[in-house]
Amino acid sequence: MPDLNSSRTRVVPVFNALFDADPSGRTWLGPLLGLTNPQAPVDVGTVAPDAMRFLGDDERPLPAPKSLLRWLITRLDVRPDPNARDANETSRRRGRLADRDPGTIAEALRLLDGDPTGPAWYVLEGPSYPDVYIETDRAVIVVEGKRTEPAPTTSTTWMAERHQMLRHIDAAWDERGGRGVYGILIVEGVDDGSVPEPWLSYPMALRDETVLAASLPHRTDAERAAIARAFLGVTTWQRVCGRFGLAWPAWDAAS
Repeated sequence: MPDLNSSRTRVVPVFNALFDADPSGRTWLGPLLGLTNPQAPVDVGTVAPDAMRFLGDDERPLPAPKSLLRWLITRLDVRPDPNARDANETSRRRGRLADRDPGTIAEALRLLDGDPTGPAWYVLEGPSYPDVYIETDRAVIVVEGKRTEPAPTTSTTWMAERHQMLRHIDAAWDERGGRGVYGILIVEGVDDGSVPEPWLSYPMALRDETVLAASLPHRTDAERAAIARAFLGVTTWQRVCGRFGLAWPAWDAAS
């Protein structure tokens, strides 16, 4: 049967073809962003000659912002099940965070300030993994690619509302170093290559103030608005291949 894995059959072959044609990205990054939004910047800079390609098996992990991790420690309201089969000291400590135990909160904040490098009971959101992460001298670009998914991811284990694209951009925000940040979503189009629902209305959903407040509780109103603007919009794999002269469909060989 056909291989429907979006990374193997869409993300990796499409972006490898783009990078192979122009490793600097100068001839295709702007036009790619323009497929999602006519107001997208035309020139987003140049990829360094020795830059690694962060896609496929080499996705770039973007740590959750420390400001979010602090917020979660002090306001966690999802209580782990103490009777779960895999309940352990981690779940018990997280339960005490949900109970607003002052000593546990103080300990978690102190440990967080020690810059943890891996999973820990007080780290309540792990790294975000955009399907493609591109850095230029002027911009940080995160791309999420979908093929068979019928709807966006809108939550995490410890947050009832945390939209995936806002999460990617939020994590990249602290990596930008004064550069612009842009996020786009590429999905499988309908027969004519157009964007299907619910993806068509997704950009509007991400601009809703209630969604922004729930997904970005640790950010100021101004930061939330800027992160919402950083999400440029949605296009389809068909339109990307058509714009850059890539065969369609080129990577649907049987597995």
